[in-house]
Amino acid sequence: MIPARPGATPSPARPVRGTGLAVVVRLAACAGRKADKPPEAPEAPEPPVAPPPAGHPLAARSWTAPATPVIAPFPGTTGISAASCGTCHQEIYQEWAASTHAHAWVDRQFQAELHKDEDVAWLCINCHTPLGNQQAELTAATTDVRAPIRSPNADFDPALQQEGITCLSCHWRPEGIAAVHADAVAPHPLVHAPELRSETTCTGCHQAVARLEDALVCTFNTGQEWAEADPGKTCPACHMPPVTRASAPGAPPRAGGRHAWPGSLIPKDRWSAEEAAIFADWAPGVALDFAPPEAAVVGETVALEVVLRNARAGHMLPTGDPERYLELVIQARDAAGAVQAETTARIGQQWEWWPTARKLSDNRLAPGEARPVALSVVMPAGGLEIDVALDHVRISPENAGYHDLGDYPTRRRVVDRHARIRPGTAPTGSAP
Repeated sequence: MIPARPGATPSPARPVRGTGLAVVVRLAACAGRKADKPPEAPEAPEPPVAPPPAGHPLAARSWTAPATPVIAPFPGTTGISAASCGTCHQEIYQEWAASTHAHAWVDRQFQAELHKDEDVAWLCINCHTPLGNQQAELTAATTDVRAPIRSPNADFDPALQQEGITCLSCHWRPEGIAAVHADAVAPHPLVHAPELRSETTCTGCHQAVARLEDALVCTFNTGQEWAEADPGKTCPACHMPPVTRASAPGAPPRAGGRHAWPGSLIPKDRWSAEEAAIFADWAPGVALDFAPPEAAVVGETVALEVVLRNARAGHMLPTGDPERYLELVIQARDAAGAVQAETTARIGQQWEWWPTARKLSDNRLAPGEARPVALSVVMPAGGLEIDVALDHVRISPENAGYHDLGDYPTRRRVVDRHARIRPGTAPTGSAP
């Protein structure tokens, strides 16, 4: 996360530093006139900047450089954009276009975060636009996060930048386009890349943890959470649900994965009906158990319990952006609609970002963990109406307002349950 500094304003554009050397000779002379002083010697070139040494927070990190360098189209293709790939891989393209990956650059929350402190924004764009061609300037890390080596990029493609995490972010190899099937045939060069089905395809960006300054930390720890949980499945095994289909017209049906990468299912913009249908069969990682009694004795206390379970995720829930949290609300109302009892539970991390970023608490659900949330209410004469709602929240209302996100989707209802408890009588022989 990039912290918002109190009273800070967007940083002015930094001067671009190229790799060439400019030699300037200042001559103080005119025709027919002696110079006032001897010409100055050429300025000495700056010494080369050493890369960060091993162990430095900026050393050998996937997010300190584009995952894919500046590239040219392979023979047999029409370009390097997802739209070009989609001319043949049409169904895959439609899935990608609805995904969070396709919105990684244009996402309003990301753009707001990016402009908090533009000196360090170069770190973020290497995961949100991982192709060298997507970046207006290319950067190389130094030991100072605020002073990378910056070079103008003559191959910058503004339209490609809008695609965010595009096809060749994962499928580019120097010799050709990466494919999981060794015997695949295409009009362009192919490289057999079984590693596409491994966690390494994802953890280059989904594992980014470092403290770069007191108030500048990266804290995306999903890869480490997965490794510690050891769920027996890789990231694509869950987040690219299996499907058997032809990847292009004329190709044979093969076992593959969908390219929509569902997670929280909070869209980056409003889905169309066609886009929503792509995610219709996705089961969220969290499950909710609730089995209230059918009846209760008037005047007695009814003990309600909702159990939240991390049933399907091989990492903490929520994971990724530390702003995310689950919000559970349990409400009991009488027959007239008056609230008799209510409780709210927040499941997530809480951070203080300034002046020193630090985690204040973390009550997320570990893989396989079950957590009860209780509510007690006295049974009224007309019965009880119980509502249980579980939302996955991307960013708090306060922070969304700070970023002026307007109608940006910030939450999604994961579970919505309703139950009625009718008035009952005490069992025969019980005390009055």
